Formats: sequence, structure tokens, C-alpha cells
Amino acid sequence: MEILNIKEVTKEFDKIVLDRISFSVEEGDIYGIVGQSGSGKTTLLNLIIGFYEPNEGEILYRLDENKKPKKIHHHLSEIRRKFGFSTQISSFYPKLTIKENLWHFGQLYNLPKSVLKNNIKNLLEFTELEKHQDKLAEQLSIGMRRRLDLSCALIHKPKILLLDEPTSNLDPLLQEEILYLIQQANRQGITIIIASHQLAGLEKICNKVALIHQGKIIAHGPLEEIKRQCLQREGSIYFKAEEHHQQLINYIKHLPVNQIINRGDYFILHSSHIQSTLYQLMEITKQKNIILKDIYIKKPSLQEAFEKLIKEKDIENEIQ
Repeated sequence: MEILNIKEVTKEFDKIVLDRISFSVEEGDIYGIVGQSGSGKTTLLNLIIGFYEPNEGEILYRLDENKKPKKIHHHLSEIRRKFGFSTQISSFYPKLTIKENLWHFGQLYNLPKSVLKNNIKNLLEFTELEKHQDKLAEQLSIGMRRRLDLSCALIHKPKILLLDEPTSNLDPLLQEEILYLIQQANRQGITIIIASHQLAGLEKICNKVALIHQGKIIAHGPLEEIKRQCLQREGSIYFKAEEHHQQLINYIKHLPVNQIINRGDYFILHSSHIQSTLYQLMEITKQKNIILKDIYIKKPSLQEAFEKLIKEKDIENEIQ
């Protein structure tokens, strides 16, 4: 079921920040909004949660397949109840304990006391903050603060959770912890939309992404499809050869490769036609009785796909 539909949305302040943005989110997605700083990611999240209203276009949501989609800005009270939002800046109160913060945010949603008490218990266990629940928020480590932020956004069990740069300024280990919690929340039935410039993390957990550059979406859809579209058949072949190195290099030069890297008995081939290159490499080495070992193909990363798209768009803009 399509749970969110952004249709030709434009947002202006002193200048156009988002220019005719369109994409849709399905129930159960972990949807990444990818872009450099200043690309409009945070503005987009603020539009989805209803903090801003678009100058043009509309944002529709649908939480029940038996009901028609509704305009977000016509139903803000329901959006507050059904959506969760964790911003870049911590929203909790530093002079309250973890448990007190969760009680406060739960009461903002008018949750019955019994429901709130149960939600707090579950969230403390979920984020492994149970032993620290009586600590003041200002005394928490950065990783614990990020888990408290996530808990506050989940206190009312939202249908859709919006996260703005949830792993920024965290070391790799803490990033992995937060990404794991996000995945676990998604497995409990929460649709998640994440805005981030940290593409490596998004690539691990998102099933779909929208790439934003200078206020415009330059690609969106399933992650693997975008990588294929962006880089077509590009990739790298890694392998070892025990002997006949110079002879092998002479053969490789006739293959559809962009670059040959020779590191002794270890080779890397960069190609725009990876499958054809691999097939021809295997045929040549078989015919010439050259033994290759440890062969593997490296797939393009989301970072590489994004960088290539940005370069193509910038060239198009220069031509125009």
C-alpha cells in the first residue's frame, strides 16, 4: 500500500529550496533521502511532518487501505498522532531523566497511563536504556542520547517515523547500533524515512532511496535499481594470477577495460562492461592455460552512483 505520496512539491523561502519533488513511499519501506548538506533534505522532512506547507504541489498520506489518501496539511492533528519525528537537534530535556523524558513526551500524545507505562518499559528494553533510566539526559553519552531521541519519537508507536541524520557525529560502532535499532523498529511494522548524507549507512538498511541535488530529485526508487541505472554495467574484477603476468596483461589490454592495476600477482580491472569483460577474461585464461585465483566482482556503491549522477547533472546544467 502506498502510504505517502509527494506530488510535484515546491518549497521557497528566499529562494527555491525544493523544486517539483515527486516520489512515493510504500508501507514497510525504509526509505532514504540522500543528499549533500543544503540539498533540501531537512526541508523535505519538515514538509512531510506538516511543519511547513508547500508553495506548490501536495503531500498525501494513507494509513488505511480502505480509505482514500488525505492531504497532510488538512489533517495535522492526525499527523501528530500517527507520525514520529527525530530531528538533528536533540528534542529531549537535559534536566529530566530518561524515564521522565519518555513520560513527558508520552503525555503530549495523551496516551492512557497504562499504555504509556507499558510503552516506556518496552522502549527502555528495546534501546537498552533500562539500567540508565534514572540518569539525567545531560549526563548521557552521545550514543545514549541518540537512543533516547529515537525512544521519544517512538513513544506513541507511530505508523511512520521520520529521522533526520540519525547517525551523524557518531563513530562507526555507534552508527551500527543506531542502524540496527532502526531496522528493528521497521520490523515491528513502522515505515521509516531517513534523511542523511552518510550513504554507506543508508545503503545497509534502505530498500529505496531518493537522491536530491540542488533541490531536485535526480533519481528515486529501489536501491539496487538506482545503482544499476547510475552505473549501468560498471564494476571492478579482482583476481590473483600465479604466473605469466606480462603475457596476461597483454591479453587483458584487448578486453573492454577502462583501467588495469597490476600489484604483482594481484590485479584489478575496472570496466564499463563488467559481465562481458569477465566472460572474455575466463575464456582467454582457459585457452592460454593461465590459472586465476580469488576472483570476485566489486559492485558499485551508493556513494559512487550518487557522485556519477551529480557529475552528469552538473554537466547538463552547464550545457543548458
